[in-house]
Amino acid sequence: MFNQYTITNKEELTQILIAFLGEAGFDSFQEVETGLLAFAPAVEHEKWISELEQLRGKFSFVYTWEPLEDKNWNEEWERQFSPIQIGDRLYLRADFHPPNPHVEQELIITPKMAFGTGHHATTHMMCELLFEQQLAGKRVFDYGSGTGVLAILAKRLGAGQVDAVDIESWSAENTLENAARNNVQLDQVIHGTLADVPAGPDYDLILANINRNVILTTAATLYQRLVKGGTVLFSGILAADEQLLVSRLTELGFVHQETRQREDWRAFVFTRN
Repeated sequence: MFNQYTITNKEELTQILIAFLGEAGFDSFQEVETGLLAFAPAVEHEKWISELEQLRGKFSFVYTWEPLEDKNWNEEWERQFSPIQIGDRLYLRADFHPPNPHVEQELIITPKMAFGTGHHATTHMMCELLFEQQLAGKRVFDYGSGTGVLAILAKRLGAGQVDAVDIESWSAENTLENAARNNVQLDQVIHGTLADVPAGPDYDLILANINRNVILTTAATLYQRLVKGGTVLFSGILAADEQLLVSRLTELGFVHQETRQREDWRAFVFTRN
């Protein structure tokens, strides 16, 4: 069972609230004219109310909540999923949308509540940056795979080995399902944390579209899992946290190469010397 939390807020707060609530553990979101709908498991209702009340101490909004009837809400969310196109390079769609033969890559994604269908600004920037990498034969690690969009795209673009991990079991399952749907074989899809990823040869490219706290907490380990001369693409960072992230990663030895922006969000390219 899930609850729906209906948040009424100013438009400029929507993406900020999504960032904080996503970090707190809310499962999925829908932007509406009056603000935001947030969905989360009913069993942890007290936790969600506590998170919302804490945020109300920082931002101006009101909210109500209601239990959702027991039906296939994944199916409902899928119906709201509209295709997205990134130039003439990438088209992300659900299986019930018509194909687009005029793009370089087309991926069929069934969201199933996992964050990262491509509609979010951070996923959009990560896909753009991924197309700019030289992936042939490279070892790639998708840290926080969500729907698996980035891992699947990396494999499609010629990566040699692609591993993925997500702390949510339904995200790991969704990654596997979407990979199969796109006739892509990922090498490892792990349900767990970074510590659960088996030791092996270091990665040439790491994709980390998560959130500020997770990135800051695990950046030192990611640095150790990256080959010298390797690249990390980070996103899930709000504009207000840009300097904090760049400073911390630079202290760890990463070299800042580029910052990209879309709406209130930032994506970064770092390398290891």
